[in-house]
Amino acid sequence: MNKRIYAFLIILIVFVCKQTVFMQSAPRTLIKYENSDEIFSNPERGFSSARSSALSLSFINNVKKLQVSVIQRIYTIPQFSNSLLTQDFLNLVDSDLKTAREGGVKLVLRFSYTNNQNGADAPLDIILKQIEQLKPILQKNYDVIAYVEAGFIGAWGEWYYSSNGLNNTDDRRTVLFALLNTLPNERSVVVRTPDYKRRIFKYDLPLTLDEAFNGTDRARTGEHNDCFLASITDFGTYVENDVEGDKDYLNLDNRFVPQGGETCSPSYYSGCGDALLDLERLHWSVLNRDYNKAVLDGWTNGGCMDEVKRRLGYRFRLIQAEVVDSVKPSGTFSLNFDLVNDGFASPYNKRNLEIILRNTNTGEKHRLLTNEDPRYWFSGDTNEIKITAGIPNYIPVGKYSVFIALPDPEPAIHDRSEYAIRLANKDVWEDSTGYNYLLHDIEINEKASGPKYSGNLFFERFVGGDPQTTNTNINIDGNFDDWK
Repeated sequence: MNKRIYAFLIILIVFVCKQTVFMQSAPRTLIKYENSDEIFSNPERGFSSARSSALSLSFINNVKKLQVSVIQRIYTIPQFSNSLLTQDFLNLVDSDLKTAREGGVKLVLRFSYTNNQNGADAPLDIILKQIEQLKPILQKNYDVIAYVEAGFIGAWGEWYYSSNGLNNTDDRRTVLFALLNTLPNERSVVVRTPDYKRRIFKYDLPLTLDEAFNGTDRARTGEHNDCFLASITDFGTYVENDVEGDKDYLNLDNRFVPQGGETCSPSYYSGCGDALLDLERLHWSVLNRDYNKAVLDGWTNGGCMDEVKRRLGYRFRLIQAEVVDSVKPSGTFSLNFDLVNDGFASPYNKRNLEIILRNTNTGEKHRLLTNEDPRYWFSGDTNEIKITAGIPNYIPVGKYSVFIALPDPEPAIHDRSEYAIRLANKDVWEDSTGYNYLLHDIEINEKASGPKYSGNLFFERFVGGDPQTTNTNINIDGNFDDWK
């Protein structure tokens, strides 16, 4: 009899425990998302426009109609090949960066002295002094700099020619390190060939996952290819006897640094087949839409242009999400979602993943700044993201829409939709805010089921910009235009 009673009690305890867990777990909804093939702009990626004169808002607005978010601003300055930069020129650079911010784009910067192979560049000491002059302007405005092309040495700043004999590894290294020192750690400098990078750092291996984004000079040095698909070596971009080795190097290195540039000449290699293979393999983020028109027209005629437009850089697409239906104040919010990167690359600059709860009646917003880093959402990968966080005890009860936001982390542009990442799904993008709606609302309700949150990651109320709490005594326990 005692054994029977004991067995009954064990069964009863297990049943009660299961019922308690069931009662505590909040109901959840699974949402599946529809893919969008729409061609749209996203920050720091895509076809860029080149500009060699002062920026204007009218120019920016015109190229934005072509889904351009990046402008390559080229400063060709033969007048300063043997003198310091004037204050008027420094003011021009500063003004261009301010105009870019006002217009909602980012710049790729390059400085050089000549567009002639036999033209004059500047002596090394002049270059270094000019870079130092540019330092305060670039640091102040780095939020609207996508990256910097090394420049300065030789024709077009491509480091191959030099009237002052600077086309050697030591002088290239000196210029690169000066530029890297001029920029904050959050920004990269790109050099003309992968072999230049290897020689400068005296290191033949590409960046690894452990080395990525660690702030070192090597982790902040990428590559720009200004003769993409022009020949088997891309007119000297790759080492002649090891083209595949260079491409294997870039395939790994470019997971963590920018790859930009332009085409320069039609060739046997410049058709759609090779273009798509190399754009994907080398993780291209930015490509000049203005040059070479014959190559680019070939992509249009070959039927791959729309794919290139969609896939340059990152292209994130939701597959599905599972979201809690209701939470009580001080309770546990949970969200799991699957997201695939259909792009050629992943983001190369820091980017936030934020979850936004917005009251459907009052518009009041609460933000969760997660620990996720979208730079690691690599090309071709499907990422499973799991978010668990606390609802603050002071949040008003009511219905809240749930959004994913991928804004720029820099405060001056954090709340601007032009600088936020749009997901490639139908019916999710909210252009006025830069949020992506998960097509689901939740109830904040005192009677909601689910456990009390016991961690340290909480939503916070905010009204644009930084979060701001409403209670100082919070208990934390509680379509792309035709190509023209």
